[in-house]
Formats: sequence, structure tokens, C-alpha cells
Amino acid sequence: MLFALPEYAVYLGSIPVGLYLPLVYSKDFGLSLTEVGLILMLARISDVVTDPLIGYLSDRTPGKFGRRKPWMAGGAFLMMISAFQLFNPTVLNEMPIGTMHLLVWAVLLWLGWTMINIPYYAWGAELSDDYNERTQITGWRQAFGFLGNVSVLTVPVVAGEITGYGSLPKEGLTIIGSMALIALPVLITITLWKIPEREAYPRPKAPVLKHAKDMFSNGSFMLLFFGFMLMSLGTGWGSAIFMLFATYVVEAEGQTQAILLGYFGANVISLPFWVMVAERIGKKPTWIIGGVLFVIVTPSFLLLGPGDLSGFFICLALYGVAGGNFGALSMSMKADVIEIASRKTSENIAGSYIAIWSLGSKMVGALALGISLPLLEIMGFDPKGGNSPEEIQALAWLYVIPPWIFYATAVCFIWRYPISAARLEKIRAAFIHRDKRREQAAL
Repeated sequence: MLFALPEYAVYLGSIPVGLYLPLVYSKDFGLSLTEVGLILMLARISDVVTDPLIGYLSDRTPGKFGRRKPWMAGGAFLMMISAFQLFNPTVLNEMPIGTMHLLVWAVLLWLGWTMINIPYYAWGAELSDDYNERTQITGWRQAFGFLGNVSVLTVPVVAGEITGYGSLPKEGLTIIGSMALIALPVLITITLWKIPEREAYPRPKAPVLKHAKDMFSNGSFMLLFFGFMLMSLGTGWGSAIFMLFATYVVEAEGQTQAILLGYFGANVISLPFWVMVAERIGKKPTWIIGGVLFVIVTPSFLLLGPGDLSGFFICLALYGVAGGNFGALSMSMKADVIEIASRKTSENIAGSYIAIWSLGSKMVGALALGISLPLLEIMGFDPKGGNSPEEIQALAWLYVIPPWIFYATAVCFIWRYPISAARLEKIRAAFIHRDKRREQAAL
């Protein structure tokens, strides 16, 4: 459980970027949707360099504090400062908030995120060799991430009820920025102090280009990678325009944070169920069930109209059940693939695999923001209001159709994924036998 604490803090510092920033920076600070979308996309594109670099270095970092921990400590400090600047832009800045403020602090925030998450997820992949225990580890981590999401929503709502400040997105963003300032250093420090690193395999010695070639020729990894990226593109697309959909289609701007509790609450509650199902029938079939649920539920958002708060809550809760499946199982399956690759090379290359995974995830998040928001503006939608019924209907279609396509395609990729518990054990036994033969030959 202590290993999962950083996930809570990282979610506090990152989820508001896609959830709140497009609406707040366009509506309250006067930037256009195109400016916000392109800036946030550019911030993620900077990770093309930083993600592989930090993955490479964290696999090879020497020292008594371990390979992963120093990077996480530095990333916590950087992300803490950047989140506060992005979410509380008027507190320490006398100048008007413009594009450079958003760009600089968004780039630094994602650099801090990278310094935490790539070593952290690589560390998680190394904690256990047990097929089902990996799902439990990622399940706990996902649960704390979802609790971070719930905090992003509930704390501003409760603060609004008690003090009258926090119910609106801009106010909620300020509160979450202050929380991130505390949670990032405190929770990450606890994990770094209490949880030891495990040296599962020797540090890599082969050239980085060879590892990259092996990675991209790894069929199991690539199927899992594209399935995950398409799912992430669907959720990222929806997150990018969620607040706009809630504000102008359902007309629930003041209730959005409370309604989103249906989504994140269902995330947390469904996790033990999905872990149990995966242990019974396997990870791949369980993930396919969750993907099909996404495909079924997504079109139901088109049935919503002004004031449909209960229907909105139900749709988001069902979405949350599917999301709980996706988050926990994809990470556990990734650890299985990384183990096979590490055994094959007899080197610890988890950081490099996590870096490519993280980079892909960020790129689809960037594409979701960089395409959906400008496309919405091209269609004539104005986040400041005054939209025609046709423009609001276009917003609804844009919220539903692209994610539906992404989810359906992702299911097709995962359908072909070949690694099961039995196959993993067979592969593991073959590599153990190979290593014993090498040891005997060396005597």
C-alpha cells in the first residue's frame, strides 16, 4: 500500500491539466481554445526527448540510493512548483496570464511527471514475479490514483459548501494546486523511505539502439502498446472537452465536480471486482470485457440534454467501471511483457520500456488536446457562450464519435494479445532452463 502513495500525489498534480485548464484558461484568462490546445500539445511533445532519456538513465543510475529513487525525488520538487504555478496562476504573478506562462509551466510540469513516473513504474514492474500479484500491485496503485481524482473533485465541492469558494472550475483549480504543493513531497518521500528497490536483473550493457530494435519487434508489447494508446486516446479526447460538454450540453457547470464522483467512485469500487475476475479468467479476457463496456456506454452520452443530471451521473458511473478495468490490467500486463523482455536479454530494461510507453501515452494525450479543441473552434463553438443549438450538438457528437472509434479499435488489438498466465510460466521456465545451461557451461 505504501508503494501506491505517489500515485495519489501525481494524479493531484496532473489530472486538472486536461480536466480544468482548457475551460479555465480560455474562459477566465482569455486564451482561445486553439491556443490552449496547441500549447498543451507542444508541452507533451517536449517529452519525445525527455522520456527515453530518463528511461535510459534510470536503468543505469548507480549509487546507494538506488536507480529509481533519486529521479523521483527531483521530479517531485519540479512537479510541485509547476503544478502550483499552473493551477494558481494569479497568486505569484502580477502580469496578465498568457501563452508563455501556460507553455513554460506545462513543459516543466510534464518533465517533473516524467522524472517521477518512468522510474516509479519501472520500479513497480520489478517488485514481483508473480502473475496475479502484479495485478494486485497495479490495482492498489490505480486505487490511489482514483482517490486522487476523487480528491480533485470532492475537496473543491466540500470547500464550496463550507466557505462558498471552490464550486467553480477556476476556484477548484486553485484549491487543488495548494493540495499538490503538500502531497507531492510528503507522499513520495514516504514511499522512497519505506520501500526498498529490488535488483531483479543486471543493469543493461547493450547499446540503446539494440534495445529499441528489440522493443519494436516485440509483437506482444506492440499489441499491448497500441491497444493501450487507443484506449488512452479515447479517454484523453473525452477529458479534453468534458468540461465544455458538461457546461453547454448538460448545462451542469456548477454540479460537474459532484457528478464526476460517479465516474471516479465507480473506478475505485470496481477495482477489486476486476482484479478478482482477472484472477479467475485471465487479464486479456477481462480487459476485453472492459473495452466492450466502453464501446457500449459511449454512445449513450448523445441521449443527454440540458438538465439530465441523473442520466449524466449514470453514464459516467458506467464509464468509471470500464475505466477501473483499463487502468489496473494494462499496467499488470505491461509488467508481464517487460519480464519476458528482461529475461530474454538478461538485463534490466524496464525503464526503457516504461519510457516508450509513457511517451506514447503523452503523445496521444497531446493529440487529443491538439486536435479536439482546435477542431471544436473550427466548427464555430465559443467557450465563452452564445452558441447555437447546432454548435452545441456538434460539441456532443465530437465528444462521442471519435472516442467510440478509438475504443472499438483498441479491443481489436487486445484480442490478438497472446500472453496468458500459462504461457508466461512456460516462457519463464524456458529462460530459467537456458540460464542454468549457461551457468553449467561456464564452470
